[in-house]
Amino acid sequence: MRGGDGARFPTPGQIVMINGMDMHIHCVGDGEVTIVLESGANAYSDDWAVVQPQLGELSRTCTYDRAGLGWSALGGDDPTPEVIARNLHGLLAGADITPPYILVGHSAGGASIRMFTALYPDEVAGLVFVDARHESLDPLNRSEAQNLADREAYESSLNLYRILRDLGIARLFGLPLGRSVNPALNHYPDNVAYRMVLFSVRETTLQTMIRESRASTASNDALRSAAVPDGLPVYVLTAEDSLANDGWESGQDQLASLSVNSVWQTVTNSDHSLHATHPQVIVDAVRRVMTASRSGTALSAEGQE
Repeated sequence: MRGGDGARFPTPGQIVMINGMDMHIHCVGDGEVTIVLESGANAYSDDWAVVQPQLGELSRTCTYDRAGLGWSALGGDDPTPEVIARNLHGLLAGADITPPYILVGHSAGGASIRMFTALYPDEVAGLVFVDARHESLDPLNRSEAQNLADREAYESSLNLYRILRDLGIARLFGLPLGRSVNPALNHYPDNVAYRMVLFSVRETTLQTMIRESRASTASNDALRSAAVPDGLPVYVLTAEDSLANDGWESGQDQLASLSVNSVWQTVTNSDHSLHATHPQVIVDAVRRVMTASRSGTALSAEGQE
């Protein structure tokens, strides 16, 4: 970290070396099942700061940082969803956090928890998708020139973060600036929101954003053929605002179709930041998945208990 940030923002959890790189994991609560939270693209453990304490009252709940984000070191193989899933599995083992796991994935994190389930089906007790992105949204048959142009445009847009960092604007005005750009930050404590802004402009973060963007579709073929165990409880939470995006509703339907024991709930008056704005909805979904998994019964939807 830059300057005194290492002392100012001490690691909240533990550091475990996985495949030659230091990775951070932070757990709260106790229980026979462990709830594992997978962040979306470019996000890290602080993203769950609103909901993790509440989930920790249900059972042990762990957040972690993918390579190059938060308190985890940059390194390792290209961060495809499969590589991310394997790294997470190694991290859980290295931290002596044993299955069963209930996996909760937000946005692009939905692909990683699906890959984890395909690779380690006997260790997963249930899935909760939090406005998760489905691979059907990725366009097919694009030329390499089109893909290159998209990558260059995206990577060029990250220069704004560097300007904010190098001019000291992020450090001086990070909290009001961040909250004006991303209203979801209004739901986080001041110290967490400020840290999220500062971490977002670090060079390791920007390099990881580029790496994850380039690798994001590499596991799509594997995802299309991946299955979940028969009857696995699967809860799909969809933000109402996201349904305005072309193909989003179809993708959510496909996530709900992964299991015969699934519930699909659209959260009214919500946007993509469900984990910040509607934490209780996520807590309720995890609790229902936990109940269904323990009892071997059908998953119940809101209002069915």
